Amino acid sequence: MHGFLGRHEYQIDEKGRVSFPSPFRRVVSGGPLVLLQWQSSHLDLFPSETWAEIQKNLLAHRKAQRDGGAYLRRITASAVEVEPDAHGRIRIPPWLRERIGLDGTVLFIGALDRIELWSPSSFDEQLGEEVEDDGFAAQIFG
Repeated sequence: MHGFLGRHEYQIDEKGRVSFPSPFRRVVSGGPLVLLQWQSSHLDLFPSETWAEIQKNLLAHRKAQRDGGAYLRRITASAVEVEPDAHGRIRIPPWLRERIGLDGTVLFIGALDRIELWSPSSFDEQLGEEVEDDGFAAQIFG
């Protein structure tokens, strides 16, 4: 399995377009990508295969929870399909850029099954916060 790795910074142009990192283009296999905000700090960009699994999870949640429909609406109302254009750029709608403070530079972070889009300053701030080590690293890396 190939995953998304690394960090890449690109400038947003006046039309809200940003170059999609070429290492990530090689991992995405056809179909549109789904861009959405489900956390306040950043946007997530899902390839179609990953999004199909998330859709199943959302539908199961809606059926199982009384308030599942409200949660599903919140997620899908903040989602848009994007596809790199002929120049390898994607367009981030203004309302999504404003919600996370994207202005000028987008930081793409590879997060294995998805790509996170951050304001560089927000990412640095989040990275600087101390994370409690609950043994997770030892479980993963041995």
